[in-house]
This record gives sequence, structure tokens and C-alpha cells, in this order.
Amino acid sequence: MNTPGYVIGADIGGGSARVGAVLSNGAIIARVRVDSSPRSGYKPLVKRVRAAIERIIATQKAQPISMCVACAGAVDFSRNVISSSPNFPGWRDVPLAEDLARGMGFPLFLENDANAAAFGEGWIGAAKGWPDFAMLTLGTGVGGGIVLGGSVYRGFNGMAGEFGHLPVSAADMKCGCGRTGCLETTASAFGVARLAARILDTKQGAALRRSCRGAREMVDAKMVADLARSGDLACRAIMRGAGAELGEALGALALSLGLSRFVIGGGMAGAFDLLKGPMRKGALARAYTLNTRSLRIVQARLGDDAGLLGAARVALDAVK
Repeated sequence: MNTPGYVIGADIGGGSARVGAVLSNGAIIARVRVDSSPRSGYKPLVKRVRAAIERIIATQKAQPISMCVACAGAVDFSRNVISSSPNFPGWRDVPLAEDLARGMGFPLFLENDANAAAFGEGWIGAAKGWPDFAMLTLGTGVGGGIVLGGSVYRGFNGMAGEFGHLPVSAADMKCGCGRTGCLETTASAFGVARLAARILDTKQGAALRRSCRGAREMVDAKMVADLARSGDLACRAIMRGAGAELGEALGALALSLGLSRFVIGGGMAGAFDLLKGPMRKGALARAYTLNTRSLRIVQARLGDDAGLLGAARVALDAVK
């Protein structure tokens, strides 16, 4: 198959790396998924991802134009290195682009994974046609990306979009950053599960106890969402609270950046039906600049491909 004009996009997460050949219209024409667990160390991970890239190229009869790798963490764009990464604690100023591109014969760029996901959704996903929006990714934490004027806004250090640490929660739960009150303590998948585990031994937690058979470690956000849909009042309150605090964050973004359009992705986006109403109510109450007509909150469409496709778009734009 001869497919000139393609790029390679890659999304390296804490468990797996997705690598794909992507055409200029966003079509993924080949893909490979490999393990990216940090346990084996940096060099073995690079070797596995390079092997995936080579497998992708072998399926085509042309070299890619360019490549972009999206990865969680701080990217130093001036040096094309990963300064640090929460998924890979040992990484400090690692030359990931250089190590992956060595001998390949085409340019390779880096991008933060949340920025890439936002760019992907803006390209061919839920935010297609929106020049200005923010995407919130609700997973273990709450990350995100900001698109302004059709371009990703990275901030002075490449870390714009750390929405999970906006101080919107009244809960006393301590965040991984060391503070309390951060959005991700109550609105991430981990935060929702932790709130639910707190009521497991109470009268209100009876349905949860039955669902997890008393095993606290089995409580997760999906269980809470499923019970909320079935009418359990305690779980509905947890999801309603998560949505309201997400709404507070959206309102703050509306006031600070003039945004009115938002995309919700990540694992918790599966509970979008439970979150949307409280989010809208919270955002409208927080930001006088919003109204019911201007405020748009939509669920992400690209799923696990968002980061890969966003990286591909970065690769395409970089060689225009």
C-alpha cells in the first residue's frame, strides 16, 4: 500500500503507547499498541516504541513526513525534552524525541498528552470548528488543554491546563500536590471513588457495600455512576457534587479566558449524563459572562484516539 503524505502520531501513557499512521484528513491507516509500563525503565520503553514506529513504517511504502509523540508531563519545547512526568517518576530532562528519532530520517516533535487530546478533539472530534475551547480530561486526576484561536495554548512552561488543581472544592481531602480543595480531589475518577469509600460503612453506603461486597478497594467511579443511575441517593449526591465543582471550574475558565465552550473527556466522561446538568448549573452560577445560549458543554468523541490524533495534527502542522 503506497500512502505518501502521512504522519505518525503517538500517545505514550503510563500503561500503553498507541502509535498510528495518520493521513491529512485524520484517517488512521495503521496502528500498533505496545506496553509502556515505567517499571522496565526508560531505555526498554524507548526500544519498544521505536519498534512500533518501525512496524508502522513497514506497512507503508513511503517514509512519514514527520512524527509527534504526546506524553504526560512537562515538555521543554526549546530543547525538545520531557522535563518531568507524573507517569514516569524517574524522567528528568529525558531526550525522548532525539532517542526515538535517531536514524529515522524524519523530524519528531513532542507534545503534552492533554494538549494533544484537546487538539485532536478540535480537529475532527467534538470541538471540530471551535476556534476557542477548553478540554477537561477526567481520569485518575483532572488534566486538560486550552485551544485559543485554533492553536494549543501551552503557557510559559508548557503546563497550561492543569485544571485539576483549581481551588474549587470545600472538601478536606488532600490532593497529590499537597493542598486541599483541588478540583481533582472530588471530580476525578479517583476522587469520586475515594469519596464513595468514605461512606461505605455508613447507612447511606448500603448499596455500595452490596455492590463491592464490602471490599473497599473494589469501589470505583463506574460503580458510583451505575448506582447513581439506579437511583441510589448517596451516589447521586457524589456525582452531583462532582458535576457542580466541575461547573465552578468551567465558570472560572469562562471568566479568566473568555471561554464558553468545553469538552469533557477521560474515563469519567462515561458519566457525562450525570455530570452535565450540575456542570451547566455551576458554570452559569459562577460566571456572569455566560448564558444558557452561549454555554456549550459536550462529551469528547475520539476516546483513546484523541491523543494519537492530536499528536498527528501537531506533526502535520509542524511541517507546513
